[in-house]
Amino acid sequence: MEIHDFDIKKGIYNFVFSELNTENHSHPVVEVINAINGTFSLEVNGQIVENLVFAIIGCNIKHKVVSLDCNLRILMIESHNLLLSNFLNSKNITFENGAFLKTKFSLKDVLIAEIKNLANTKDLETPTDKRIAESIKFMEQNEIEYKNLISELTSKVFLSDSRLSHLFKEHIGISIKKYLVWNKLRQAINLYVSENTNLTDVSIQSGFFDQAHLSNSFKNVLGVSPSKAYNSRILQS
Repeated sequence: MEIHDFDIKKGIYNFVFSELNTENHSHPVVEVINAINGTFSLEVNGQIVENLVFAIIGCNIKHKVVSLDCNLRILMIESHNLLLSNFLNSKNITFENGAFLKTKFSLKDVLIAEIKNLANTKDLETPTDKRIAESIKFMEQNEIEYKNLISELTSKVFLSDSRLSHLFKEHIGISIKKYLVWNKLRQAINLYVSENTNLTDVSIQSGFFDQAHLSNSFKNVLGVSPSKAYNSRILQS
């Protein structure tokens, strides 16, 4: 695996895989998959589609990716407001069963460039609800266990536990607890690729109990084990 972008501040993550065979997983980012050569197969919400050259998968959609003889470029973008959705709609891109899938798509490189430009020039991460935006900012800037997190958040945004949980799920698509895991994973990957830190230290510094806890969370969210994802530490701009 090569890591071409890993920008937590902008929520842009760009990878190239020589082959990929994931387990069923989901994550709170939009995922754009482009076959550099060959084709790949994708299982989305239990439905399998083969011979694909391009796909866009919505946030928090369960899926598996298989590409055994195909190099893949995967672009992940955090999208918590309507800017990316509106852009895709303007291109007449509609999702069926949580994804946009193509076995032939001549404009894929142009579209990817436009999506990357949008992500680089616009704020796609910040939710429209300021209370949810403040909650996410607090989680990103503070190391805190979940058992203490909710009381901290409710006191800051002046919402009850249940109302905050409801609004968070409405705007982000997952629970606060699951988003906390995602935030820890981002920190873990960033530590590994930017500071050459070993997995044991990464686990502790990112707030996981141990390396096994990190590995299990990694597999649930990204579909592969850390050892597979960390075969290459190359971080390219």
